[in-house]
Amino acid sequence: MAMTDQEQKDLRSYCSFILREYGFHFSPNDPVVPALYIIHKEMQLNNQNNKAIAGLVKEASSRINPTVFNFNARGEAWKFQLGIAVKWILSGGIILLFIWVAVWRWSMGNDLDKAGRIIKEAGHIRGLLGRAKRDDAGAYFIDFTEAKEGSIRPFMKYRRLNDSTVRVHLGK
Repeated sequence: MAMTDQEQKDLRSYCSFILREYGFHFSPNDPVVPALYIIHKEMQLNNQNNKAIAGLVKEASSRINPTVFNFNARGEAWKFQLGIAVKWILSGGIILLFIWVAVWRWSMGNDLDKAGRIIKEAGHIRGLLGRAKRDDAGAYFIDFTEAKEGSIRPFMKYRRLNDSTVRVHLGK
């Protein structure tokens, strides 16, 4: 479709008017003006398309981490809550398992320490068991002679027999 001379003149005047608005001064008879006008229009269209694409990207990114959940089908909300519950149960189970393993490991070391103390004190215990006696009621007891300078520790159930002897009741 060919343009008439008048249409070309009008187009060139309009192009030079637009270019003058942006600070470019060309005469309306300059042959470059229509090409610059076409470039201007293409850039405007490109900017509009870029803004539309940026809006679509922003809208899509807002859907990735939504703050409001829209459930459209029946049972979706229940499944969503079930998923959250399963997540918390699994993470809580892993934490409890870790705590249980730590306590088990600590108790194993603590039991070894207790066994070492028992073995170390076995000689003393053997000596004490040799001194254990039985009273008329069938209860076992051990008589201790009081140490000097009042170093006897308080016992749960004891009886002082005389000034230098204390009887500690061990039970039946």
